[in-house]
Amino acid sequence: MEFLRDSYQLGDINVFDAVLNADNDLSTALLENDVKWENFVFNDKVIYLGPRNYTDNKDDYVQEWTGSSIFAINFKEENIKGASGFFYSYFDQSNQSAIYKQGYALGKMIQEVLDFTGADKVVLVGHSMGGLCIREYLQRTDENGVHVNWIDPTVADGHKVARVATFGTPHLGSNTSPDPTKSDIPDVQGKSEANRDLIWEYDSYTFCNTYPQGIYLFGGNENCIASEGGFFGNSTFYNVDVNCNGSETDDIIGINEGPDSQSYNPEMPLPLNIKYTYMTSIWLGWDIGLVGDGAVDINKQWLYDQDRNPVPLGITDTLLTDVIHTSEGSDYYTLIRGLDEPNQFSLAYTLEPDNEIIGFVTFQQNGVEIDEDVFKLKSGNNNAIAFVFNGESSGVNTIQFYDLNENLIQSKTITNFIDTTIINIPANDDGIYVKLIGTASSTTWENPYKIHFIPYVTTEMPNYNNASVSIFPNPSNGICEFSLMNISDCYIKIFNTNGVEVFRSEITNQKELDLSFLSNGIYTIKFDFDSGSLIQKLVIIR
Repeated sequence: MEFLRDSYQLGDINVFDAVLNADNDLSTALLENDVKWENFVFNDKVIYLGPRNYTDNKDDYVQEWTGSSIFAINFKEENIKGASGFFYSYFDQSNQSAIYKQGYALGKMIQEVLDFTGADKVVLVGHSMGGLCIREYLQRTDENGVHVNWIDPTVADGHKVARVATFGTPHLGSNTSPDPTKSDIPDVQGKSEANRDLIWEYDSYTFCNTYPQGIYLFGGNENCIASEGGFFGNSTFYNVDVNCNGSETDDIIGINEGPDSQSYNPEMPLPLNIKYTYMTSIWLGWDIGLVGDGAVDINKQWLYDQDRNPVPLGITDTLLTDVIHTSEGSDYYTLIRGLDEPNQFSLAYTLEPDNEIIGFVTFQQNGVEIDEDVFKLKSGNNNAIAFVFNGESSGVNTIQFYDLNENLIQSKTITNFIDTTIINIPANDDGIYVKLIGTASSTTWENPYKIHFIPYVTTEMPNYNNASVSIFPNPSNGICEFSLMNISDCYIKIFNTNGVEVFRSEITNQKELDLSFLSNGIYTIKFDFDSGSLIQKLVIIR
């Protein structure tokens, strides 16, 4: 997160704190008692939850969010204000709680982020178990097929997610941690709810004669892994309430199809209107006969069909790297590749006017160099827009515009790292698609492009005596020259996109003006002279 903040100027880091063991009792897992995301009092101590922000030091923060594009969810009780002190420590193993709880809490955070930013959707990135948290949020339904965690379960995109990328996630399970269904094992977090949910195959079922498959991942009855009674009975997990409803004898529907399949549960599928990427790793130092990242087998880090095509089909990519599981979070090259913008019109990110974003040209699956990124520009009632591109060393070489029926309108080769295109919106459309095409190199991931657009209004004024005016350079960094033809003296007025006058001056035949005090954007310049007026547009970008 610090890398994204420092390298791409995405703003301070906003954190959403939630407690997943709020009753401070590991033997129970009732959702309504355990999951808290707003301030509450426990044993006369105020526990501060919800929004938090830090700039440089994560221990030096304020209990609010600031303008930023980076948000993280935190379940770790040691990082929550009020949860620990010199003589006390509450909510143990909050960050090792049931994945049911995690998916529920993620939904609460997404709602908070949407409310705070005004955005339509979010991009979700999950490392390790975080990927299962995302899947729990997206997939879980009730007995009527209603998505229980979505922001709006009544519409197809009610999840409000535009993009999902997971890294080192045990999609099909991980048996790296101790299995407490084996007698007399040491308790090294082996009895936690999270470990219970991650295990793809238990050593044995205590009370069932069926195959001991992971119950959260593939389904089964909770009581199968319950602890035995008596002094010599085997104690398995702190609790076996997988669905966190207060009962420990329920039949659980797994998020995966079954132990003999490598795909998600088709009865509770991943949504098909999201772009997915599975970032996977084979750690070269893991030379003990296993193949994976040191925590998760390579064949369990992604979902795929019988032909080993990543699923959901057609909207999913995979990436492979070579770092150990605990270092995946700092493998920035792979992370940026995994966050590559969608190349399909149906999955395109939507941009609003005056909303600048960054994007990257990166290597695609199987090392393909050509990268295509598609965005939908919402123009509203505007008949034309000015699309501004800024991408020195970004690798972008072509910009194409398409109507909403995906028909090509215009294609242009980019020769300057700053480019402005005035494009008319097709009749009866309220937007337009733009596709940026580039060639990836070893450095393009370090040099993002920036894009934004604003409404473009053309105004025609009477003009006499073949008078003309030119502005150069345009786009400009703020220092520009005006050249007048058939005009002796002239007054200029400069207006921003809101129609507010921001500057006026008198100029003669050729005049250099310093407009560097103006912020980036497109400005309307009105030239008034004896025989009439002229209108020009000036783009300022740095």
